[in-house]
Amino acid sequence: MPEPILKVTDLWKSFGGLTAVNDYYLELPLGMIYGLIGPNGAGKTTIFNLLSGVLKPNRGRIVFNQIDITQFRPDQITRVGLTRTFQNLRLFPSLSVEMNLKIANHIHLYYSFVSSLSNLPGFFHSEREMQKKVDTMLDIFGLTQYKDELATNLPYGLQRKLDIARALMTDPKVVLLDEPSAGMNTGESEDLARLILQIKEKFRLTLVIVEHRMPFVMGLAGIVQVLDYGSVIAQGTPEEIQNNPQVIEAYLGTGDTIA
Repeated sequence: MPEPILKVTDLWKSFGGLTAVNDYYLELPLGMIYGLIGPNGAGKTTIFNLLSGVLKPNRGRIVFNQIDITQFRPDQITRVGLTRTFQNLRLFPSLSVEMNLKIANHIHLYYSFVSSLSNLPGFFHSEREMQKKVDTMLDIFGLTQYKDELATNLPYGLQRKLDIARALMTDPKVVLLDEPSAGMNTGESEDLARLILQIKEKFRLTLVIVEHRMPFVMGLAGIVQVLDYGSVIAQGTPEEIQNNPQVIEAYLGTGDTIA
């Protein structure tokens, strides 16, 4: 059996006397869409913050593509191929759509300051390649006509798409999507689900999705993991999770299934 591209073992995080994540584990197969769900306050975003280096764990190990990244900074984690989006958008609102994408790509540009000042061939080659990537992302995400718009002027649904497009500009192998359909109506979320499947195949991505909208995540994920009070309480296919009594209890207190 091949090594998982992301393996997390015995992960703990406390804030003062409050334990937000305890004994979290994950083995993420290459090419999988993995759903991470749970009630409010279950620890989902804290886990994303730990995996992306925003927070450091009190205990545990995070191995990405056979590299121990437990103590890596966020920029180091992005550079090796793991990136994320945020539930609360962190675009550069006063910059254009195109510039938001270009800034994300600069982590992989290797020309020197002297090359840029002197207009050396390496500088022009890197800039051309970056522009090709930007144009591709604008096209895939339906943003071409908005490329000169300030990010803050985009409709909210398009800002969400720009956030994902910007993450892809870092050339990731794994993308963590934190509430990607938040604030979208049903039609927009269905369109986004189709887009996520498209980019998964085109860029050969592995994804972990935190999401409150159950039909969205259940329709995309091959495996769903459920958190409650910082602990994994269930893991399985969407069908298994929807009918798991412990999951139903955590979400609803009682009931038959999770829709």
